[in-house]
Amino acid sequence: MQSSALVFDAIGAWVAFVFTLMIFSALAGDNALARLSQHILVGASLGYAAVLATRHVILPRLVDPLISGEAGILDGWLPLGLAASLILAGADRIMLRPAKPNAPPIWRRLLHGAGRLVTALLLGIGLGAGIMGALQGTLIPQYLRAAQIGFVPSAPGYLPLVGLLTLVLTTATLLHLYLDPSRHLDRQPGAVRGLMASWLWLGQRALWLAAGVIFARLAASRLSLLIARITFLTDMIHDTAFWTWLQSL
Repeated sequence: MQSSALVFDAIGAWVAFVFTLMIFSALAGDNALARLSQHILVGASLGYAAVLATRHVILPRLVDPLISGEAGILDGWLPLGLAASLILAGADRIMLRPAKPNAPPIWRRLLHGAGRLVTALLLGIGLGAGIMGALQGTLIPQYLRAAQIGFVPSAPGYLPLVGLLTLVLTTATLLHLYLDPSRHLDRQPGAVRGLMASWLWLGQRALWLAAGVIFARLAASRLSLLIARITFLTDMIHDTAFWTWLQSL
């Protein structure tokens, strides 16, 4: 049993090594090996996600309540009907080709309409949750915290200055994103235009700085992954007979 486990570990390590080389071959240009490795990795990731969704969401929350009779209409049969309509509409678009594309039958139009309705519901719920999460979890708490710290003179140390700077940068970034100077500042007095132009300039630079920080962190995380991958491959090669043979040479 232990020997078979070691064999499978060795096979998995060499497969990982080969796939790493195939992906790294993209550095020399677009080629078939790099595309094949990317397709396999994407397919494996989607399959793994499908298995997790089936085992932890679909079976315990939909199939099992329906079989046991505990599911109601809203929490059981309605999600099943929406999912079935979406799957059937997608399968019809992918697999079936209508004889007359310009005049599909009524049942096909109804099926595609049901699929579009489910897709719209999914997108609406996802966007609503994302926007509310950003407002309640990031934007509003950040703005309120900056306002509270920035306008409390008794705050210790440099916190009032940091809070005031955060408040100014936050408002300047929001103004840069949502204010159109040509439409909103043309009829304003010169002093107001100058102040708002400076504020918009500050918001634009703050946005650039934030984007630079995000890209720098992204590059650092990718570099850390690359270093970890190289360390894994070198440790794997050191533990194989191939490395022992190279040392003997």
